[in-house]
Order: sequence, then C-alpha cells, then structure tokens
Amino acid sequence: MCTACCCRADICEEASGSAFLNKLLSKQGIETVDMDDRYGWLDVNGCRLEYGRPPICYSFYCDEVLQKLHDRESHLVAQVLGKLIHHIGQNALGGWHLVEIMDEHDLERINFDEIFQRLEEAQSAFEVIKQFVQSGRLSGVDRDVLALITTKEP
Repeated sequence: MCTACCCRADICEEASGSAFLNKLLSKQGIETVDMDDRYGWLDVNGCRLEYGRPPICYSFYCDEVLQKLHDRESHLVAQVLGKLIHHIGQNALGGWHLVEIMDEHDLERINFDEIFQRLEEAQSAFEVIKQFVQSGRLSGVDRDVLALITTKEP
C-alpha cells in the first residue's frame, strides 16, 4: 500500500468532463456524482475504475517505482507502457485527444481509422513489452516498434 499517494481528486474531476470517459464510466454503472471530493475514484484498494481512467493515470510513475528500474531498457519500456493509452487517443478530432472532447456529439466526428491504426501500434508495442518482461532484452525490431509510440507525439 502506498503511503504517499499521488492520486488527486482534481485529476478525476478534470476527466469527468470528458464525453468519452463519461461513456466508459456509465458502462461501469458509475456516475460522476459517486466520486469522492477529496480522493476522487480512489479507495483503500486503489482506483475504483476498472477502465476509463484519464491517460495521466497510466503514464505517471512515482519516484519509488522509477528507482526500481535499473537499466535504460527498463526505463524505455516503462515510458512506452505509460504512453500507450495517450497514443491511442491522440489527435482524435482536430488535434484534440479523445479524452479532451467534451461534447458527446463530437464523438461521432472522430476518424476511427486513425484510432484503430494507433490501437494496432499500441497492441504491437504491448506485445514487445510482454516479451521484454519475460526475456529482459529488446531487439532492434523491438525498439522500432516502441519508437512508434514515443515519436508520434503531437
């Protein structure tokens, strides 16, 4: 159990304005009014959201976690793992990330072909990450797959 929790309610509140994340919350039977004013979606067991967290929740690593990564490859893999969700949703609509779209009707205007392309890239990177966890090694081809995630920033 982390004694210095970095999760904050303001991050959860910011995400509650997202049309996409609100749809994911409703699929879980969760309403934004269920969020605690102080701790957001956090409870004693961690985040209550099974899915639909803001991308920052996936990309943030505390110092304690980063200190346990002893080599450059582990840091690279962690960096890519944290960016997978962001990568999928970036530039979903005119430079807006999928979670930045606030109007539910704008979700209908998204170019899903681009989202699916980034989803495939993220899935390929995730497979490389799983192999790295087992072997502790990255090949040149593996690095190329991971580079698609780290170099496609807006």
